[in-house]
Amino acid sequence: MSRQAFEKIFSSLAVGLLALALTGCTVRSKYTKPEMPVPETWRVPVETGSSLANLTWWEVFQDPELQELIRAALERNTNLQIAAANVIEASAQVGIARSQQLPQIQASGSIQRKRISSEGSFSYARGTGSQFNDFLFSGNVFYLVDFWGQYRQATEESRRLLLATEEAQRNVMITVVSGVAQAYFQLRTLDEQLEITRRTVSSFEDSLQLTRDLYRFGVSTELDVRQAETALFSVRANVPALQQQIQQRENTLSFLLGRNPSAIPRGRKLMEQPLPSSVPAGLPSELLVRRPDIMQAGNQLAASYAAVDVARAQLFPQFQLTASGGTESAQLTQLATIPSLTFNLLAGLTAPIFEGGRLRSNLRLTKAQRQAALVNYQGVVLQAFREVDDALIAYQKNREQAAEEEKLVGAASAALDLANDRYSGGVATYLEVLDSERQLYSAQFSLAQTRGSILISLVQLYQALGGGWQ
Repeated sequence: MSRQAFEKIFSSLAVGLLALALTGCTVRSKYTKPEMPVPETWRVPVETGSSLANLTWWEVFQDPELQELIRAALERNTNLQIAAANVIEASAQVGIARSQQLPQIQASGSIQRKRISSEGSFSYARGTGSQFNDFLFSGNVFYLVDFWGQYRQATEESRRLLLATEEAQRNVMITVVSGVAQAYFQLRTLDEQLEITRRTVSSFEDSLQLTRDLYRFGVSTELDVRQAETALFSVRANVPALQQQIQQRENTLSFLLGRNPSAIPRGRKLMEQPLPSSVPAGLPSELLVRRPDIMQAGNQLAASYAAVDVARAQLFPQFQLTASGGTESAQLTQLATIPSLTFNLLAGLTAPIFEGGRLRSNLRLTKAQRQAALVNYQGVVLQAFREVDDALIAYQKNREQAAEEEKLVGAASAALDLANDRYSGGVATYLEVLDSERQLYSAQFSLAQTRGSILISLVQLYQALGGGWQ
């Protein structure tokens, strides 16, 4: 066969393989997002208009100091920094995967001075040595034909994982915003309870001093004194416990802010924190396109489909094209001349014959991972609906509880006034006064706790609806 005929056949084969690569014989399976049963409404009757999650976090949390804390956390929180690095890493993985779809091109050059032994088998004539120069410049092209689409699918897998990583970053943002808000409202709740406790301690101290004075004048008994002491000491014991919780909550906030433990500035008091008149939750179906964790799970599922396609394609023959060319000459001045040109073309095929079951086991592995990703997606969606319903129930019931506790505080305060009047008139014992003071303290303490729970349930609802990452 002549050289021209061989080159013609080779060129036709190369063009044919390249055309097949471009037209795309593929083992790709079609990915469709799984259908999920979506409730039409929430269990708790709420507005379904524009969702609360459409508001930015600074519109929902209007305490200026809290806003500054959230901004600081978004700048310095370590989990957010890790999430940002993960996005960069995933983006680089996409570039690596995409590079497999492109030809690999290399260039090389060399200069050699050779001498062939006159006694060696490569000498031109026995007893005659040879010295010469060899100048070489060449380029090489290597291309694995993406005949089955495995490299396109590998790129698609990496791209989907990048999207999942970006959604994970948004989810971390939501977690940071809600985490700071919850810790701040918990801190303000403890501050309010500590203030109530200190007021009650001061009142009991005054009562104890009055009772001791009356006892010295023989108006009251020693039992009255002991009861007053018991009431004081039992409430005063709550102060160190509350101070401990306050400082530990400040440490929690400091960690979220990415700094060492330190004091946290305060803004509005607990009872001054604004509450929205209504908390519209929007339609349940909106969660599927709003919550980052659902979007993350969906992209992970899509990536698992692409991974199965890659594993399946490895069972089929792989095609490769290799080309090299350049110039070679013994004289540097002749290196750029046509007679010095060299080239080599190669089309190859490799097919797996025996891999010890590795490839088929890898295919089973990716299919199992795809099934796990599907179940994970379903679980994330169900968890999202549950979290929203839980938060709606908590917000509504906490508000109802707070309304009743406000009535209880009013009743306990009126009862204390009556008890003081009865004691001053000699109609009641001092024990009745102490009981009334204890009941008022308990009612005020519980109301502060419930008020904090309302704010925390608002934060949890905002997070569950997918708001807060803007």
